Amino acid sequence: MDVALLLLSGIVALFTAITVHDLRRERRTWDDGVPARDGPPLTAYELACLAGGSGRVAELAVALLAGNGTIRLSLSGHAHRTVSPLSGARHPVERTVLAFVRGRRGAYLYEIKRELRRSPAMTELEDLLTRLGMLVPDGPGFVTDLLLWLRRLRAATLACALLEVAAMFVQRTYWIAVIGLAVLTFTRVGAQCELRWWAGGGTTRPTTAWARRELGRARDRHPRGGLSGDMAASMAVSMAVSIALYGLSELRDPLMLAAIYRLEPGQGG
Repeated sequence: MDVALLLLSGIVALFTAITVHDLRRERRTWDDGVPARDGPPLTAYELACLAGGSGRVAELAVALLAGNGTIRLSLSGHAHRTVSPLSGARHPVERTVLAFVRGRRGAYLYEIKRELRRSPAMTELEDLLTRLGMLVPDGPGFVTDLLLWLRRLRAATLACALLEVAAMFVQRTYWIAVIGLAVLTFTRVGAQCELRWWAGGGTTRPTTAWARRELGRARDRHPRGGLSGDMAASMAVSMAVSIALYGLSELRDPLMLAAIYRLEPGQGG
């Protein structure tokens, strides 16, 4: 039984290695097939989408709208729409956030993130970045099939590991089972790392090599914690880009930062 389980573990590890190899080959295909981008710098919302997905985009929109007084953050932990009229010149993401907040008595940040994630404005932003070669296209295809197969293999590694542990206690033999468990552990870690990369690492979709280079250049120009000053200067491009790259921690107004964090459920006063 021990030898059979070890053989089964090896087969699972072999198929996992083949699947990971195929996925990385697809990754290299996307990285090598994207030409160097020639055009204006990416906007703050485009950088936010690449750096943190729809959640980061929502945080940026709330910070900018709260900074210019378009929405008001209450002590109860809600965002409220002010009397400022909707402007046609606003970014579609901001119009989506304003429309959502306007239709409610108040909105938590997680509700704004959820609404934006499934909004046409977010889809349009992702499609634009996909056309620019920054995001890997989403949808059915060879990669999707490989990811589904890899998830099944990851589940199989856990099942095999449980069988190995059961065999250790039943047969009172350990060294073969320990080898099998080691193989399964490395297999599961490799599968998990690959799945995490394709899940976007916090972003909505995986980024291409060119997008990662763009983010690297933007971070070189705007290092973390490199901003100073109060919220009066927060509407500058550098502040918006820093929030897009690093999140709300780049806000230098502690009162506004606390107010935005109170938008999370259970944090209201």
